[in-house]
Amino acid sequence: MNNRIIALLLSLSMPLMAAEPVWIDVSSPEEYTREHLAGAIHIPYTRIAQGVTARYPDKATPLKLYDRDDHRAQLAREALQTLGYRQVSDKGGLEELKASGLATQQADSLPDLSQPPSPMLEPVSYTEVLPAR
Repeated sequence: MNNRIIALLLSLSMPLMAAEPVWIDVSSPEEYTREHLAGAIHIPYTRIAQGVTARYPDKATPLKLYDRDDHRAQLAREALQTLGYRQVSDKGGLEELKASGLATQQADSLPDLSQPPSPMLEPVSYTEVLPAR
């Protein structure tokens, strides 16, 4: 067998390296501006489906969600799992994460949520279409 073919078969049989986890703050813009984890991106839970699918179309991307009270992160996790994201975790509230030693920062201004994250992508439909009987 050709060495190139063997190398190709071996590379396909090995698991792909997982992408670095993405920290997502799902709180309100005002809360995010006041304080958020260093390096976290802001996607409010009310826009989680559109924001994540536009930025991270690979549904194997590891996503770590948090907010201030843990309730919105849980709702966002459930929505993303419904969309087929396989590595979504609710990491709790910001205070718990700070207590565990993670660094925080403040934003210079409120995030601009008036524009979609990527104008090149089509809007995501949330309507479930059932097969005709």
